[in-house]
Amino acid sequence: MTVLPQGKHLIILALLLAPPVTPVAAGPIPVRDAELVLDPQNPSLRQVGRLDYLGGLVLASEDSRFGGYSGLVVDPDGGGLWAISDTGHWLRLDFDTDAMGLPRHVARAEILPLRDAQGRILEDKRDSDAEALRRTADGGWLVAFEHRHRIWRYAEPGGRAVGVVALPDALAGQPANGGIEAMAVLSGDGLLLLSEGEVSATGRGAAWLHRGGQWWARSWPLADDFAPTDAVALPDGSVVVLERFYRPLAGPRARLRLLPPTQAAGPDQAWQPLLLAELARPYSVDNMEALDARPAADGSVWFYVMSDDNRNALQRTLLMVFRLQPQ
Repeated sequence: MTVLPQGKHLIILALLLAPPVTPVAAGPIPVRDAELVLDPQNPSLRQVGRLDYLGGLVLASEDSRFGGYSGLVVDPDGGGLWAISDTGHWLRLDFDTDAMGLPRHVARAEILPLRDAQGRILEDKRDSDAEALRRTADGGWLVAFEHRHRIWRYAEPGGRAVGVVALPDALAGQPANGGIEAMAVLSGDGLLLLSEGEVSATGRGAAWLHRGGQWWARSWPLADDFAPTDAVALPDGSVVVLERFYRPLAGPRARLRLLPPTQAAGPDQAWQPLLLAELARPYSVDNMEALDARPAADGSVWFYVMSDDNRNALQRTLLMVFRLQPQ
């Protein structure tokens, strides 16, 4: 979902700075990277909330197709990732990693177009606005879209869509630019979907939980003007949700909240997520939209958080890696 600076003049400026979308074609692209510290005012800082900051990269490219990344899936060994753009393409990044498996440089980058079931490239924004990406237990891929709200199945990045996930009827009524922002694949046939665009009179966000072949309407406990942008299930059955916030004077913020396993297990459990960490100035933060996690050999979990730059010269594509130590 595109988030622009508020205020008439800033919105106009942001639109002017965003380059036109170039039709997507498959092929390698040049991507530059630079080291990203957590706090530019205190470069040695490594702790935020319950998380250790392991490191990160600022990513950029002269290729006009680059940007707009709203979902990601990291390789099990951390050697690369796939990201999905809301302008209708897949991004593959392969990393040079250090001894820990932390990305230090981009070794190779490639873009592949998003396609429909007939293999046609998605070009219309109403069709190509991909907002969430997840890998399934059988090795397939799920891509969630806004505007025309749907989830398509893919056998491989760059290939044609091979299936459609049957969704609850209420999803069709979500705002065009505020549908499924967060999607977590749960154990069994479980799926958790969070909307950014629909907020109830009680201040809770629309959510849906799929368990046992059935959809259950739920609500996400919003707080402090944050809204969910991605979600990932952990091996212990818990779910971590990435949320973002933006106000002109305060700037962007992001936070991670954890839904314990007992709460994520069934449709009748009350949701009371726990705060893991919050990023706000002077910390490095932008329009954080994409999240994935991978278990480490020492029992900790590494979180990869990526920002959507809206293809806007005022924003950046950040990739940040955090570690949650086992309790």
